[in-house]
Amino acid sequence: MGKKSSWILAAVLGLCLCAALVYGAWQGREAQLLARQLESGYTRRLMESQEHLQAIGIKLSKSPLAGDVRLQVQLLAEVSRQADGVVSGLSALPLSHAAMSDTIRFCNQLSEYALLQALRVASGQPLEEETVSRLQALREQCALLTGQLAVAQQSMLAEGMKLAAEGNVFYAPAQADSRPLEMVGDKDHGMDYPTMVYDGAFSDATHYGQPKALGEGEIAPEEALTIARDFVGADRVRAAAHAGEAAGLLAGYRVTLTLQDGTVLNAEVTRQGGKMLWLMPEHASFAQRLPVEECTARGAEFLQSRGFGETEANHVRVYDGLCVVNFVPVQDGVLLYPDLVKLQLRMDTGEVVGLESNNYLMNHTRREGLEPVYSRMQVLRQVSPLLMEPTARLCLIPYLGGERLCYEVSGSYGEEAYRIYVDAATGEELEILMMVQDPEGTLSV
Repeated sequence: MGKKSSWILAAVLGLCLCAALVYGAWQGREAQLLARQLESGYTRRLMESQEHLQAIGIKLSKSPLAGDVRLQVQLLAEVSRQADGVVSGLSALPLSHAAMSDTIRFCNQLSEYALLQALRVASGQPLEEETVSRLQALREQCALLTGQLAVAQQSMLAEGMKLAAEGNVFYAPAQADSRPLEMVGDKDHGMDYPTMVYDGAFSDATHYGQPKALGEGEIAPEEALTIARDFVGADRVRAAAHAGEAAGLLAGYRVTLTLQDGTVLNAEVTRQGGKMLWLMPEHASFAQRLPVEECTARGAEFLQSRGFGETEANHVRVYDGLCVVNFVPVQDGVLLYPDLVKLQLRMDTGEVVGLESNNYLMNHTRREGLEPVYSRMQVLRQVSPLLMEPTARLCLIPYLGGERLCYEVSGSYGEEAYRIYVDAATGEELEILMMVQDPEGTLSV
């Protein structure tokens, strides 16, 4: 009886030990999961703070150029709101309050200053020259802070550091080795906080109602193969095959094209009207031999030969030997931004291998009433005198679910190029875009 009791006790203890081990392992996994989730949350707040700072810098650069009171108030109010977002994001991180206090105070003061200027402008007081200079100084500080945050984050990634690994460091001194983010406000890194600091233009146009450029009638699947071949150039195509169907407002047939040199292109042809909706290479890595100017000229000729009419190259990007061009259709000299078409051209041969025409198919039609109320000279006189060597031309832009006839006023301020869009009927400034140059081409933000 004693031996049996001992055996039972040993079994029970063994089961308890196993249960404890299983529970411990489960608790360990739960702790790891929670740690990963916490680290992910910290990383997200840090990324949001950097995005806010980048947006603040862009808006601070635009605000002095805004001649319309409503637009200027909107820009300054958004600076204030996003500065609050930076404060919220940085305050949520497990960092030393002593080390981060200057940075957080700077962002709080930026928020208050921008809001104060927005209220002054709204009350009819234009920005003074001193205020404009201060806004630009604040922009420079935002750019430095953005760069320091990025460098600190890269350092953490390289060293495998985790924010969630730190305990309560609220009152602790700064630690550059274990918490690089705490050094972003260091004057040795160029920071000197003052005391009181988004791809081509309209490329994601709204699609209005039903497609306007599809035409009548429906095509059969076998017709899609012929249409895709002819669009690319029948002599370039070795084989064409069906690749399924797509539903939706621009329903169509998918096609795979194999070119003579083995390049594979995927495409879609609309069921209604038989129009090319999109075309893209399966792989892209071409030699960069032809200049951008020749590629854009060939692209314009290609679109003209495929029935898209007169277009102008508006934005150009270069990567992987592809020249990616946004072409804007033109009607009587007016740029039609809602109808934009994107092309991808190989830079070794100049041949088209990519297309996005959904904006064109949805929006393109002949517009009436493209006569402005304001003259070009009136608009040039009313824009900010800070904009150097301004030029203006008419364009149609997507705006708040509709379209507005505007003057696109191009010029420079400091070292950056800008485009200001002024309503041709009311004189209201609707949008300001900053044209950013990088190694791949031009971005508008």
